[in-house]
Amino acid sequence: METIVKKPAVRPRDAASLVLINRDIGGEPAVLMGRRPQRQSFMPDVFVFPGGAVDRGDARTAAASELRPEVAAVLAGHCPVARGRALGIAAIRETFEETGLFLGTGGNPSHAEPASWTSLMAAARLPRLDTLGFLARAITPPSQPRRFHARFFIASASHLHGTLVSNGELLELNWYPLSRAYNLPIAPITALVLHEASRAIEGAGDDRGTPVFSRRHGKRMVSYDLGNGRVLRGLFEGSSG
Repeated sequence: METIVKKPAVRPRDAASLVLINRDIGGEPAVLMGRRPQRQSFMPDVFVFPGGAVDRGDARTAAASELRPEVAAVLAGHCPVARGRALGIAAIRETFEETGLFLGTGGNPSHAEPASWTSLMAAARLPRLDTLGFLARAITPPSQPRRFHARFFIASASHLHGTLVSNGELLELNWYPLSRAYNLPIAPITALVLHEASRAIEGAGDDRGTPVFSRRHGKRMVSYDLGNGRVLRGLFEGSSG
């Protein structure tokens, strides 16, 4: 009888996304999103927030300010302190690379084309980690060939510098009112993060802890980090997709 050997699951790669909220466009808060090109192997042809994988250099990047204590504490619950800081840097760096918008110090770092991240650092235009809040995290299912452990940060557009311009990684890049963003072609995880962003904007507080989205045995799961190692788990709607 033939022995079937299961391949070990791919280890998720650390990644970070930034949910930017603009309150100065119309009467409704808007969020910055763009559509991933259809050629992409991971989440093609859907709208997402700016973001990407952590780079080795993110851990060594200087900053104008550090993470707020409450944000650092949440991150420390599931990764080393230095890694949590690198995740915040990655969220700001990826946003700048993909959109031309810089969450940090200095004036306007771009005109027709974004300057490089290296040139920003050389000009002492430094990221501001204290502008970041923390919304949620999500882990790609083990069955997927490419996996990410994504952290979703949130920040106000009032702290941004630069000119909105796509580098080609995100198409139709724009500020979308929240009510419209829900109706864009988005992945279920993006809809859930939008919901968390709406709650944050409304100031809806509770003791649920930080949501962690994952999938087990084909069913979508949500866990809540309650602190001190305590976790509350359960299913959420739409578990078959």
